[in-house]
Amino acid sequence: MTDEQPQAKGRADAIAAQFIVDGNEARMRLDQYLSTKIKRLSRNRVHRFILRGDVECNGKPVSPSQRVRPGDTVLLWRVPPPEPLAGGWPEEICRGRDWVALNKPGDLTVHPTARYFHQTVTAWMDLQDEGFDDARLVHRLDRETSGVLLIALGLPADRRLGLAFERKQMRKEYLAIVEGSAPREAICDGAIGDLPEPGIIRLKQGVIEGGAEALTRVTLVRHLPSQRSLVRCFPLSGRMHQIRVHLAHLGHPILGDKIYGSAPDEAYDRFCDDGISPDLLTLFGAPRHLLHAASLEFPDPEVGRRRVEAALPDDFLALLD
Repeated sequence: MTDEQPQAKGRADAIAAQFIVDGNEARMRLDQYLSTKIKRLSRNRVHRFILRGDVECNGKPVSPSQRVRPGDTVLLWRVPPPEPLAGGWPEEICRGRDWVALNKPGDLTVHPTARYFHQTVTAWMDLQDEGFDDARLVHRLDRETSGVLLIALGLPADRRLGLAFERKQMRKEYLAIVEGSAPREAICDGAIGDLPEPGIIRLKQGVIEGGAEALTRVTLVRHLPSQRSLVRCFPLSGRMHQIRVHLAHLGHPILGDKIYGSAPDEAYDRFCDDGISPDLLTLFGAPRHLLHAASLEFPDPEVGRRRVEAALPDDFLALLD
């Protein structure tokens, strides 16, 4: 049995995640054990935490190779990093009787996570004096993805629009700046799933045999200087990181993509620990992955079909100019 919960501060400004080892986990190396307990942490990062003295077993310092035993209490001490400030807030594009379409900036988390709580779209909506009563997220965008985000106002709208997504009645269109000279047109139907051996980056997706069916159509808008291309993407399914995975599989990863780009996995690991730096920026090619949800077309009882478009953000325009 495991029990993960924040503990009272035992060190200045630090909190601890606590785990109790059960019989099925006995004899595992400590670094392996913790990386299975906290999926977002790679074994490499856990190893560093242990060497730094941030991990205790039964109240004592430990080594990464120590074997855990049933009943051991493992504490991982962390000083929570300050929540990064968002570079901007959503802008309202338009609204209907029971929905609102927002243009989300490219560095804003949609809903609370372990690292983001106040700097989120949901927190922003809660602070609005009017116009967002009973607001509900119909779909998600990755934190670094900008563009159209559809919000339902009330449970009936949430159900109606959610059902439209399930029935594939939504037409989504994305723009991306990718590495290399993309072809005029390409279709990727590679099945997507968790990579069987994730390595440094946990929960990384990939095109794998036996994965969930996925289909993305890609068309070239134009080639750009420095061996880059602007492409238009039409995801015909909705898998996790689908466009990013498929573009990387086609050999044209999105510029600035820290997980699926051309930079080594160790660069993403360093980014998680220390944030962006000049050398990492050079490796990634951009501060964020340049993917923009350009438009969304969906059923609307008032007009039949509604198409909403989001203006390109400044970082896109700077590269296109």
